[in-house]
Amino acid sequence: MTTIATNVYDVIIVGAGASGMVCALECARAGLRTLMLEKEQQPGRKILISGNGRCNLTNRHVSAENYYADPALINSTLKHFSFEDCCKYFEELGVLLTEEANGRIFPATGKATAVSDALKTALKEAGVEIEIEQEVNKIHAAAVQFILTTKQKSIFHAHHVVLACGSCAYPHVTGTEAGYELAKSLGHTVVEPLPVLSGLCIKERALTRLSGVKCQVRTTVKNVPSAQAEGELIFTNYGVNGPAVLNISHTVSQELTKGPVPLEINFFPQLKDPGKFLEGRLDTFGHRKPKDFFTGILNEGITNLLIDFVGMRKNAPMNEQYAARAFQTLQAWPVTVTAMRPWKEAMVAAGGVSTEEINLDTLESHLHPGLYMVGELLNVDGKSGGFNLHFAWASGFIAAHAIEEE
Repeated sequence: MTTIATNVYDVIIVGAGASGMVCALECARAGLRTLMLEKEQQPGRKILISGNGRCNLTNRHVSAENYYADPALINSTLKHFSFEDCCKYFEELGVLLTEEANGRIFPATGKATAVSDALKTALKEAGVEIEIEQEVNKIHAAAVQFILTTKQKSIFHAHHVVLACGSCAYPHVTGTEAGYELAKSLGHTVVEPLPVLSGLCIKERALTRLSGVKCQVRTTVKNVPSAQAEGELIFTNYGVNGPAVLNISHTVSQELTKGPVPLEINFFPQLKDPGKFLEGRLDTFGHRKPKDFFTGILNEGITNLLIDFVGMRKNAPMNEQYAARAFQTLQAWPVTVTAMRPWKEAMVAAGGVSTEEINLDTLESHLHPGLYMVGELLNVDGKSGGFNLHFAWASGFIAAHAIEEE
């Protein structure tokens, strides 16, 4: 059955994720008749799994340096919706916030539902209309309005349209390429999406012996020395994961298009003078066997692997030559990345709609006045730690207020 709308909405938002919900809320609060079209059964599903179900919703250190995007876009975005603005926004929605290590902000309840439920309640109070299980597959830009058609054969009309469809990351939750296809159908360029913020598969199978081991390291992409990350690394049965991996994954994903990617792992990033530290340790513990020499500074599993890797004699006292080789290895342990983990494990997608084709201050399309694009649909991705959600909230907020000002 085909339903044809006889009236026209001020704004239709395609997608009810983080950016879409904030955009809809702000549009409705401005007195605009607002409709959200969501292909899933409920809005905000991806919010519920963000931050391991705790929703790391922003970061005190949010800045252009933490994004892979046009710096002018990020700087403009943060000018309109800063860290302080974000915290105030959710506090005014009734969400009590707490700050954790590295400036990460979470709801004090420790549950992402605190954020999603607060948004849903506010949307209801503001009078936002929501149509679930309505997947838009065609948008026609008519002379004075947009005509949207869904797979379910429904037709909707609007003066303004906001594409908040998200990316193809996490396809088992909400991820889809539908937003890219809609943007392309309207003449926009889409930079090929690549999985980021995910674990890395590595060639060296011996390291699977360390599966489950966690350690604080610094990782470096050997071919791109500026791509470094410091933090926890987790060894897995396929390779490596953890913040020290996630925050170089953008560069690794790009480099993998050329072939395998060499990495270096520094197990002692905290040492300002490794040579002096080693000299002192040899003076004190040089009489010990290798395994005992590293007791207290290195995980036992890593020590065992190191002994084999360097070729040390297990029962002989440590000597200066072996110690130097071992420390050199521990500061630049080589691994080779062969692949990213699959899309279902990628938290975010690099790539998306080219930001060269939108107004960086309003997020309005240069090709179609009245069309806006927000959130992860755009060619913007941030590091781990709340940066991607901050951009989602911010871009939805900015687009809504640009529409209001029209």
